[in-house]
Amino acid sequence: MLKTATKMKWPSWAFWLIAGAISLYAIWGVSRVPFHPDESTYLFMSADIDLALSNPASLAWKPEKVLDLREHYRAIDAPITRYLLGLGRSVAGLPALPADWSWRANWENNQQAGALPDVQLLWAGRLAMTLLLPVSLFFIYLIGRRMGGEASGLLAVVLLGSNALILLHTRRAMTEGALTLGVLFALWCFLDGWKRPWLSGLGMAVAFNVKHSTLALLPVGMLAVAWAFFTPPIGPLGARARKALTNLLVYGAMFALVTLILNPFLWHDPLAAVQISIKERNDLLQRQVADTLRLAPEKVLATPEQRAVSLVANLLILPPAFAEVKQYQAYTAAAEEAYLSTPGHNLLRGMLGGGMMLALFLLGIALALVDFRHKNQEQRRALALVGLATIFQTSLLIWAVPLTWQRYVIPLVPMTCLWAAYPASFVEKILQGMGRSSLRSASPEK
Repeated sequence: MLKTATKMKWPSWAFWLIAGAISLYAIWGVSRVPFHPDESTYLFMSADIDLALSNPASLAWKPEKVLDLREHYRAIDAPITRYLLGLGRSVAGLPALPADWSWRANWENNQQAGALPDVQLLWAGRLAMTLLLPVSLFFIYLIGRRMGGEASGLLAVVLLGSNALILLHTRRAMTEGALTLGVLFALWCFLDGWKRPWLSGLGMAVAFNVKHSTLALLPVGMLAVAWAFFTPPIGPLGARARKALTNLLVYGAMFALVTLILNPFLWHDPLAAVQISIKERNDLLQRQVADTLRLAPEKVLATPEQRAVSLVANLLILPPAFAEVKQYQAYTAAAEEAYLSTPGHNLLRGMLGGGMMLALFLLGIALALVDFRHKNQEQRRALALVGLATIFQTSLLIWAVPLTWQRYVIPLVPMTCLWAAYPASFVEKILQGMGRSSLRSASPEK
């Protein structure tokens, strides 16, 4: 059996130093992040944690139940973010926001209605999300190290922790902080999925219950747990088939069980609740597209080619987008300007910085393809699974997202950083080879 020293080795001191510095910088800048009205919605819905802990059955949807505002959000959004925000504000001893933000009202009316969170509540919610970043850095380090070695893991940490989209969106009281962690946790669980299918099912459930668009990773997890079937040394064909089938059943059962536990909305009538969720989500998307066509038709992407170009631009080139519409920009413009003037908030954006990241990303994929046959089984599995995750997640976003909203590309940021960091493994090998050559040259001749 292959050794797993790379996987089991504790992170190096360099990781703790880099991750610690990045985490402190992220926490320091929490109050500098411009406000987004969706933060109000998530803080409003954070009240669900109180019901989930005291009377979860009350959250279940029933056909005779009126689909009010809270039920609408439960139908269209995954639950983990509102639970985390609820825990964060509860630790701070603060109640949920009493009112949701109304996009049909102006700033002053929303403030008068109690939909604008005060500094304490906003800070508590944002801190709850920002504290997930160190955990995300830990998992991207483990994945990057498995793919290419120590240097790749460390560079992946630097690239993720300094990414302009990560620094903006994951420090808000919204879903992107939990989404980044959910994607990385799922990928890490997949690395040894054939050994621990229950863990892969858990990882997939966490990602899905943060953001439904991560359903694209479901088949990647299936391949991960069925990997034993494609590994002849494990045993004869029949034994491998039984192992793969058992793993798939455990994976699916864990995914379904955790999803059901986290979603009391489904408890009374799961099938009907899923149907209403799909309907509400489709209706919301149609309204968003209709509104965008009316207000800014150039932001609706009709073809896959347009969506692919927009995805690359948002992922690598365009500056951080503080809002999807400019409706309240007069109230946030000063904060946006101050944020961008802060050193470190706009690194590697624009044609130069984004071009460098794109070049590293493509180089990483090319080097992985060239080097694939020289890797051991663990490394091959890591490269294959991260590669498939990148393909599946990209394909889903291009197929399903017709709008140029930058936040939608967040699931791809960790994968982009992993591939961009992979060339560091070759630099590490070259330096090690040079070091060994120097030692041989310095040693006395026999």
